[in-house]
Amino acid sequence: RGFSASKKDRDEARRIIDQLSKLSPSVEPASSYYENGGTNEGVTVAGQWTLIYTDAPDITTLDAGPFSAAKLGRIGQDCNPPYIKNVIEWRKPDWAASLPFSGSESSKVLQKVCCEASASPDKPQSVDLKLLGLEIQGAYDDEGGESNDRRGLGESLLNGPAFFFNENPINLRGPLTAPFGKFDILYLDSDMRITKTYQGYFAVNVREGNPWF
Repeated sequence: RGFSASKKDRDEARRIIDQLSKLSPSVEPASSYYENGGTNEGVTVAGQWTLIYTDAPDITTLDAGPFSAAKLGRIGQDCNPPYIKNVIEWRKPDWAASLPFSGSESSKVLQKVCCEASASPDKPQSVDLKLLGLEIQGAYDDEGGESNDRRGLGESLLNGPAFFFNENPINLRGPLTAPFGKFDILYLDSDMRITKTYQGYFAVNVREGNPWF
């Protein structure tokens, strides 16, 4: 995903991205986020996407190594106009595999940064973001068929963060929104999307056929 890419690797990725951006089949890739909803013709950016490459340091530095408190899983984006949610999956670290009360290998915590997005026909490739809030959800499988039962706070804590946030999801939304940057959609087809942030970093995502968030 670009986490261990060398400068040579990143330069080659940028060269390929530059070539692909000239071949994008979508003329108005951001039209789903127009104020009137766009024409909904052709390929849409709406849907769920999974990251396969980025050079953005705020993403490539998320993996803190084998002894971190949580293991970085998949990274994705849920585009559901007028909203966009940036999703990070956290899993049980390898060193905690044998510890009790930590959930199964499939247990996970989903961290979602929630934004409101907008675009204009004047700039059909650009998407502006405003920060709305934060969601934290858990997906817990104790292999006993009891993951949907409501339990006490103490037991939730003992069964690890995935169980706790499955039973006690967090949804933080304030009364105001704040600017959260913007990105340009350089390439969009039915399976792949390439974006460039206003800081100049790239991200390549593929459309998710089997949603995991």
